[in-house]
Amino acid sequence: MEQKTNLSILHCVFFIYHTFAYGSARNLVDSEKKMIANFMFRWVGRDKNKMNQIINETLFWGQQNIKTIDDQIGTMISMVEFLKEQKDFNIMRREYFLMDIRNIARADNQFLEEQKKWHDMIAKSLDLEIRISPETHQDIEGSLNKVKRKKIGFRRSKSE
Repeated sequence: MEQKTNLSILHCVFFIYHTFAYGSARNLVDSEKKMIANFMFRWVGRDKNKMNQIINETLFWGQQNIKTIDDQIGTMISMVEFLKEQKDFNIMRREYFLMDIRNIARADNQFLEEQKKWHDMIAKSLDLEIRISPETHQDIEGSLNKVKRKKIGFRRSKSE
């Protein structure tokens, strides 16, 4: 029997960080892993066990549900939109989150053009007027409109 596990802000934050770092270059270097871990440690209230649980659950879920880069990007944008709707994901948290995204992009000393575009798409989705790519507002909006949103949520199999 499948049991639905509640999707939390923390799962989304980690998925987006991980996708942003891994998805653009298709690999994850140690400096990016360390930076993501530091940011997640802050988001979970400095609870290492909770952080590890969130990371492991999210990675497992991703292995089961994400098959292509399009799935990954669609899920990332869907999660950004989910975060924006959360009452406690206020403007200050959204700005911190976006600053984290920029720092993750710089962690490997390669802030790729694709990452800059994704940053601007995330910013637009969060209603933040922070842009760093050479893309126009129309380009960013067009790219966002082309992203196929993905259903998000976690499921676990549970024996009765």
